[in-house]
Amino acid sequence: MRCQKCGTPVGKDDLFCPECGSRVEQKSNTKVIVIAAVIMAAIVAGIIFWVMWGSGSKDGDSGRNETKSADTKEKGSGDEAKKKKSKGETEAGTVKEPAETKPESTGYILPESDARYLSEADIASLSLKDLNYAKNEIYARHGRKFKSNELQQYFDSQSWYTGQYDPDDFDANYSQSVLNDYEKKNAELLRKKEFSINSGGYPLDQ
Repeated sequence: MRCQKCGTPVGKDDLFCPECGSRVEQKSNTKVIVIAAVIMAAIVAGIIFWVMWGSGSKDGDSGRNETKSADTKEKGSGDEAKKKKSKGETEAGTVKEPAETKPESTGYILPESDARYLSEADIASLSLKDLNYAKNEIYARHGRKFKSNELQQYFDSQSWYTGQYDPDDFDANYSQSVLNDYEKKNAELLRKKEFSINSGGYPLDQ
């Protein structure tokens, strides 16, 4: 170290310059110490922040995982409830069977004889009497009355039947115009089947 005034070398313990007698200002390590302290404080603060942030992140992840787990459980419970409901389970845990629904009787022997062509299989199980009644049912749909008391009484007992036309009048003036193609073909099919079983057909009023 040198004297700041004359530049003469001075010892580190000298308070005055041996050449000019000026007071020697010893360089202080205060700045170095302060800088070192600041750096150390920054390092320590950084370590503390990192530890606290890492711990908080883990806690946050744990909380999110717990929330996710709870959501999963709730969703699972909802799925189970839906499954139970779809199986018809009641809250008591018993299975409630759906009520059986029986088709209402239409009152017709062949309900679709006016809407589609019948096949041999459709009429295979019909008795001779049923074949005759089913054939006349096609005409009865359009209000034809019958000379046979047996047929007239039968159709009068059906809720859908309303007799409007005398037999001869219907056959002469209405049968071809009011019957559709399904009814004409089906009536002929039933007639042939009836007479194939008995050459005289079904014996009415006996």
